[in-house]
Amino acid sequence: MPEIRASESAVIRLGGRSAFGSVHPGGPARVVTWLSLALVLGCGADAAGPGLEPLVGRWQSRPIALSPRGTMDRLFVVRSDGASENHTTSRGLYPDQTADQISARVVLFGRISVQGDRFVVRPDSEVTQDVFYGPNHRAVRRDFSGWRVDTVRYAVRGDELHPRFSSYPADAPEPAEQVLYRVR
Repeated sequence: MPEIRASESAVIRLGGRSAFGSVHPGGPARVVTWLSLALVLGCGADAAGPGLEPLVGRWQSRPIALSPRGTMDRLFVVRSDGASENHTTSRGLYPDQTADQISARVVLFGRISVQGDRFVVRPDSEVTQDVFYGPNHRAVRRDFSGWRVDTVRYAVRGDELHPRFSSYPADAPEPAEQVLYRVR
């Protein structure tokens, strides 16, 4: 699967409610971007703000088993200029795939602002690739009006990032926490 870049263009619609980081029930590999439901996707200062330094870097999750098959992992990238990327990669979702073959990849590009122990990401674009729709399928979303607005609380403990956020698996939000590990 080719690399996703912020300058790609097309159109995507990921409707419906989904749990944080789960395979979307509307299709076999419509993957919800791992923090897209948890990050504040609305207002925020243009500058990254003080307190960004502990978040700067690359943060990777451990693979998460999906049902009925496949895995998903996440990569959260924060640059010193406030640019951010939220990557979700799913592998082995389809019957004709081995466990290590990429099924789908979603990247949310945006700008991050930090205030105390909370951060906000204002999205710029979301790029999706899914082999279900063909090996060259690529879609980009640039309209984020109507997305739920939430704040992510976080703690950095050594080489671990612990974001705390609301997940939306049903009709009401539920508290959730992840552990991401600094990539050196």
